[in-house]
Amino acid sequence: MATTFRPTLLSIAYRMTGEIMVSEDIVQDVLLSWINDTPEGVQNIKAWLARSVMNASLNHLARVKRQRETYKGTWLPEPVLAGQHAVDARLDISYGFMLLLGKLSPLERAVFVLKESFDVTYAEITQAFDTTEANCRQLYKRAKEKLAGSKRRFSPDPQQQQALLTAFTSASETGDINEFIRLLKNDVVLYSDGGGKVVAAMNTLVGLDVVGNFLRSVEQKFGQNLVVKPALINGQVALLFTEKDTQQLNTIMVMEMDDSGIHQLFSVRNPDKLAHLH
Repeated sequence: MATTFRPTLLSIAYRMTGEIMVSEDIVQDVLLSWINDTPEGVQNIKAWLARSVMNASLNHLARVKRQRETYKGTWLPEPVLAGQHAVDARLDISYGFMLLLGKLSPLERAVFVLKESFDVTYAEITQAFDTTEANCRQLYKRAKEKLAGSKRRFSPDPQQQQALLTAFTSASETGDINEFIRLLKNDVVLYSDGGGKVVAAMNTLVGLDVVGNFLRSVEQKFGQNLVVKPALINGQVALLFTEKDTQQLNTIMVMEMDDSGIHQLFSVRNPDKLAHLH
């Protein structure tokens, strides 16, 4: 029975850590612990599993805290390719939302994720974090307030998705990136994650002119050496860039759009974050 909760448990761990392979390990360890050494007196299996996954996720974040703080450039979550990991499709793991979660304190994020993912009661959360129910309610309220003013994901219809992919595929084949750039909004933002291991924009790029010029420069330098394929990453339209000579996955670009165009681009280039996709 416990294994039926695996997709949601995996989504909980991933929402906390942003690392899909670490999340797989966390969930596997928790489920094995339940199967091999089932605790006595557990009334709510779902809540026990959720709290265990959450505590393991918080422990992981504590271990990598220094590493995250000294990360070179923008830190983006590991990409989750559709069909490769059994995440809960009902839960939002889009890049825009994941970045917002990352701005919460670990405890705010933990309370929010438990409430939103599994609807764990405040009384059950207090058992996990050794705090008061009043403090849990306050943490949840603060998290909701911080997320409330943000742009939430807009799900484009299939025709919009196809137009997006067609524009970029055409640009990659003809070398005319302008067709794709016309789909960008004036306030578009581009986040690029190279981790200091490959060339990437160290700072967030903001605005149509800045982002457009950056994409044109990349296309001119590297476009002819890359093969572009569409994909669904973190529930969003994305493009996979593979090197022609080596067949190595070079970059994943995830696109977040609303009904008037693309407003966020997420470029994941750190090879460590792409390794599990090979």
